Amino acid sequence: MLRTWLLVLALAMGTASFPLPWGSLWLAVPGAVALGLLLCWRWGPWGVLAPVGLMTAVLVVAGPFAAWAWWIPVAALTGCWMGLREEGGGPEAGQKAWMMLPLLLLAAGLPWTVTYPDLVSGLDRLMRSTEPSMVDTARRLGYEGERLRSFQRYLQQNAELSGPLLRVLLPSALFVWMTLLVGAGRVVAAQVADRIHWPDLSRARFSEWRLPDGAIWLFLAGMGLLLAGLKPWAPTAATLLIVPGLGYCAQGIAVVESLLLLRGVPPSIISLTLLFVFIMAFPVFILTTVCVGLSDVWLDYRRLEVVPDRDVS
Repeated sequence: MLRTWLLVLALAMGTASFPLPWGSLWLAVPGAVALGLLLCWRWGPWGVLAPVGLMTAVLVVAGPFAAWAWWIPVAALTGCWMGLREEGGGPEAGQKAWMMLPLLLLAAGLPWTVTYPDLVSGLDRLMRSTEPSMVDTARRLGYEGERLRSFQRYLQQNAELSGPLLRVLLPSALFVWMTLLVGAGRVVAAQVADRIHWPDLSRARFSEWRLPDGAIWLFLAGMGLLLAGLKPWAPTAATLLIVPGLGYCAQGIAVVESLLLLRGVPPSIISLTLLFVFIMAFPVFILTTVCVGLSDVWLDYRRLEVVPDRDVS
């Protein structure tokens, strides 16, 4: 229970540190996920009324053009999907990735909303507003003369590049944020279920993580849109490419962990080794694990038949 309260406290701190109304999602999204999951777990399809009710409330309170508010009912829909699949032992680790599909579709469609340019420009202004404080900090650290001017030029060049990149990468960043909040909501739902003496929520080992085969089509669609060079589609294409790519990165790590566990390597040693490689070779680590995850779609390393050590000659 203490862990749950610490999690809620961390979410509340996130709400306080983020500008409203987006900051409210730190608490609203986990709450919506927990509500949808528990209702659908208990009452089945009737629980889908939760996201319907939340969507109605969002339209009444915030209006149809409030991009931040749409994440709440969509997250509740993801929670409902989780709740409907809890019976019978729950879904496998990778199958839970499909339950994030509503959030992915919202992230991919976000760049086409009328408020998206304002969202990007507002976030860009917020990031630029921190430059004076960074310059003051540099002065206090002893930067002066040409060294200080070089630092200011670096900040200016970084600001000029951040605008276009922000427009393309913001939906993917929002999806990753929402994924973390969905995970927090599932933890809250598990604690509530324990308090009211419901069965434990299903848990799957990370070493069994495997994306559904259909995820490859999302990845290829994103790659195709990027290669087509259609500028208006760039944010959507990047989202469809990056998000499944991160999923395949996790799948590659799961493959490595599974193979090492089969050879008797302790989990703590595996975690420390992967962390060391991640820190020392970050870009190579990401690309390698994505390639391993993609190849696992066809080779399925963890289901290969184990041949006993014997002389087959």
